[in-house]
Amino acid sequence: MPVALALALLGGDSLLVPALVVAVALVHLLPDELPLSSGLSRHSLLSAAGGVSIVYAFLHLFPELDHRREALEGVDLLVGSLAGHHIYGLAFAGLALFYGLERLAAISRSHEFERDLGPFTDAPVLWIHVGGFAVYNAFIGYVLVQGETGTESTALFAGAMALHLFGNDAAMEHHHREPYRRIGRWVLAGAVLLGGGLGAVYAIDDAAFTVLLGLLTGGIVFNAIKDELPRTEQSRFWAFAAGAVGYAAILLSL
Repeated sequence: MPVALALALLGGDSLLVPALVVAVALVHLLPDELPLSSGLSRHSLLSAAGGVSIVYAFLHLFPELDHRREALEGVDLLVGSLAGHHIYGLAFAGLALFYGLERLAAISRSHEFERDLGPFTDAPVLWIHVGGFAVYNAFIGYVLVQGETGTESTALFAGAMALHLFGNDAAMEHHHREPYRRIGRWVLAGAVLLGGGLGAVYAIDDAAFTVLLGLLTGGIVFNAIKDELPRTEQSRFWAFAAGAVGYAAILLSL
């Protein structure tokens, strides 16, 4: 298994990192009753998660993306040429990509999919949606092992991503219901472990890492706003503010 491989390679003195990878993966398998048993409503927890995710993106992921601008200089591909001058375009591309996935899932759930896209059914939409988030999750696992999180504390990145994936999980279940609970969540949990295992044995080059980091950052911002900040009448501003301010204070104190 990827986690066992990571344990072997990282050694006994670095058990924290694989433990964090496993903890983040397990978020997808948490019972629905967890927010209630912890004394928080589901809406409050999602709003707090949104605050943590967004503040982490703005305080650490965006600056890290800017710091890596030089990694794309000299890349011949169009994406490298454009991103080298407009690095935040990568984050916008990530936001647009996940907006497209969300729209596809929403059309399918509202039974407009067959009229709009012909002979497809809900099953391909589920796998397209899960596949997009599997890459997303795998990169999070990879970053955890590589430790390139924009801050010296991998644990803080793990905490922010665990809360973020909790929000993503709630949205995926809302779209796909039983098929997601039966199969999809296991795929996404496994993707985190797979990414962590890959990070233990292989390091992608700086340019590819920067592109993926940009896409991840944009995806975090979009999914946090869409999933973790419920509709206005259901959201909890105090929970969002507490999550954002509390995590910002921790990040800025480093």
